[in-house]
Amino acid sequence: MPLLKIIHLGAVLCSFALFFLRGVWLLRASPGMRQRWVKIAPHGVDTVLLGSAVMLAWQLCVTPFNAPWLAAKIIALLIYIALGMLAFRFARTTAQRLGAWLAALLVFGYIVAAAITHDPLLSL
Repeated sequence: MPLLKIIHLGAVLCSFALFFLRGVWLLRASPGMRQRWVKIAPHGVDTVLLGSAVMLAWQLCVTPFNAPWLAAKIIALLIYIALGMLAFRFARTTAQRLGAWLAALLVFGYIVAAAITHDPLLSL
């Protein structure tokens, strides 16, 4: 497996793990959420994730215009980011935070599934 793909997959796993952990801590009102690294690490990991994704797409000559699954992933990524912002910044109640966090996890799952199958509709 090429090194770039390993880096990308590692960043995917780290990004998911951090998002999941932060969500659990948020819902439990854990003091862990106030740690400095918790606010910084996700940005670094997501920068590596996005950079490796762009480089992989460039190497494979894949664009959102010639690969509908990639266009769907980009749209889903924007939805994931919006749901994450809602869960971690803008939601006022625990129920709203939980709903946005769970919805973001589902969207993350869709992104991974679309990447694996290269099918934006996931053969529905």
